[in-house]
Amino acid sequence: MRSIHLTLFTLLIASRAAFAQCMNNATPSCSVYDSCFAKACACGGSSYEYFISYGKKYCTTFLDLPELSAAGKKWRDATLRCLQESIVPSLPADGHANACNCEAIQTLAFDSHVACYTQEANSICMLPASDWARILNAIDPVKTLSDAKGRRQMLQVAKICLPVLAGDAAQSAKKIIDIMSD
Repeated sequence: MRSIHLTLFTLLIASRAAFAQCMNNATPSCSVYDSCFAKACACGGSSYEYFISYGKKYCTTFLDLPELSAAGKKWRDATLRCLQESIVPSLPADGHANACNCEAIQTLAFDSHVACYTQEANSICMLPASDWARILNAIDPVKTLSDAKGRRQMLQVAKICLPVLAGDAAQSAKKIIDIMSD
């Protein structure tokens, strides 16, 4: 019985150490995709590979975006952190990279995008139009719209943001009417 507890304890310590390597530091970084995620899940060469071909690619693209506003940079950093942190709990706790369900990890990662983009405290919906233009340009909207997963994400974000943006437009129209009425 003692050896079972010792083995379980050893596995728990090992999995916590692995997860610690996958946690974010205060400075946004994309290195976790290859230093941790791709090592924890051997999905390279699979049609479900996500970490390098998508996660790291767009992480790097967003970190390199020029001229984002202060709000845009805050959104980007919070979003990158959210996306990365959403993956960690689904990594194999036993450290067996071949035991990873690549399709499930890819689905989980894609499914986390909308929630991370529209976090209450740092929502893409609240960014200035100049940031939206830079972000859309970075993701290549034509390519994104031609992909079913990308299209679904864009529509979900639009569904969340439209009421916010419509509310802003309604408030702006009211202010203009009030000014014109004076």
